[in-house]
Amino acid sequence: MTDRPILAIDTSSMTASVAVYAGQVLAETTWHSGRRHSAELLPVVEETLRRSGMEKSGLAAIAVAAGPGSYSGLRVGVSTGMAMALALELAVVQVPTLEVIAWSLRTACSAATGRIRAAIDVGRGRFASARFAVDESVEQQTEIESGGVAQLVELAVNERSLLAVDLEPWVRLDVERQVGDRLSLASPAATARRAGFLAELAAMRMDRGELAHDGAIEPIYLRS
Repeated sequence: MTDRPILAIDTSSMTASVAVYAGQVLAETTWHSGRRHSAELLPVVEETLRRSGMEKSGLAAIAVAAGPGSYSGLRVGVSTGMAMALALELAVVQVPTLEVIAWSLRTACSAATGRIRAAIDVGRGRFASARFAVDESVEQQTEIESGGVAQLVELAVNERSLLAVDLEPWVRLDVERQVGDRLSLASPAATARRAGFLAELAAMRMDRGELAHDGAIEPIYLRS
């Protein structure tokens, strides 16, 4: 896998993350941004670069989580990534957000089923989700589906998948009370945004030559 320095940006949800990666995570910042992505992202990028000891001029690529997710959050991350790549004449790598979620939980995936149902809030009580098989690579097994919490839980229970989704604490508690041990649910810490995993997948794509054409990123938006 390439060890060329990558700046990874994930603003798909209200929890955002930035990482600098070069064969390993050199620095990573994950925080609850809420709806403040536009004000907070660039200062966090600068601070994460500083802690990594990496100059912008030393970067080889910008990696961006391309959705689905929050419309406003994705717009900020994508536009920032494209602007930086253009200014610095860097390659751009886009990775679907659900793929990043599934990859981040590959070691927690049930040994019995090997399946992860990765999901993300797209607004108005709706979640985008897909099932993945994860081993040395990540493979999407279903089309992206959109539905409420009840539909999401039913999918995961029926297919015996590990459900990876960032839920509000009261929603998680309600789901656990209603479904009990019929559902395998990833922990809150395990489902937090981690741009280091985005960077790992981006490095794999760089090795395969999968770069965004002319630096253009095509976000995956779903109607909420």
